[in-house]
Amino acid sequence: MSYKDEFQAGAVFPAGQVSLGPKRAVYVSVLLIATLVLVAVSIWPVQALALNDEGGLFETISAAALIASGVAALWRYPGITRLYIALVCLLLAERELEAEIYPVDSLPYWALNGLDNLLDMTLVRIVLAVVVIGGALWHGIPTAWQAVKRRAPYFVIFVLAGLLAVIAQLLEEVSGIYQADLSAIMAVRFFVLEETLEMFFSIGILASVLIGWPKTDAEETLNDLDLEQQPDAR
Repeated sequence: MSYKDEFQAGAVFPAGQVSLGPKRAVYVSVLLIATLVLVAVSIWPVQALALNDEGGLFETISAAALIASGVAALWRYPGITRLYIALVCLLLAERELEAEIYPVDSLPYWALNGLDNLLDMTLVRIVLAVVVIGGALWHGIPTAWQAVKRRAPYFVIFVLAGLLAVIAQLLEEVSGIYQADLSAIMAVRFFVLEETLEMFFSIGILASVLIGWPKTDAEETLNDLDLEQQPDAR
């Protein structure tokens, strides 16, 4: 690898990102806390139901984490090719929020209901699809490949968060298929586990956004060069 290649690789994936190092204890502590929460909601599903119900604490945390992820992505990763990161986070947040849980004459209900109607428009969906798919193909896949080769921590967290979302979806599907055969307690247990995993997914996405691609001096220099060559890039 040439010096230029090493410089560019270091700009996108700084050396501190490649290995966990002293942050290992933090990751282990987070995993331990998450495991204890899952065990607690599994043992006491009825008591945990109040936290996982529509508009409850866990769903609120999920939505807040995804909104924070979207805002952070808009600030940290500007440019049309990286807009999909913030867009996906904000769309997921909108999915978590339900207009029906708010009074009809309240501002949250008005905002969420209007947003739902806007997202139902075919033209809006087409534009969103173009931005998300185009950004994923142009920026997401190449970046993910580099992250896999370098075992970047932000990508590891992103993958783990994705696995949690998959498990949550599987729990929902299994609960729906075997609903008639499940006891009331088991049905509640499946529900609270699903909602808890979705909360962990949202927190994982936020952590991944905040950890990934820190703006080093080298990256700032490369971005300035790119902007000089492509003044309309942003």
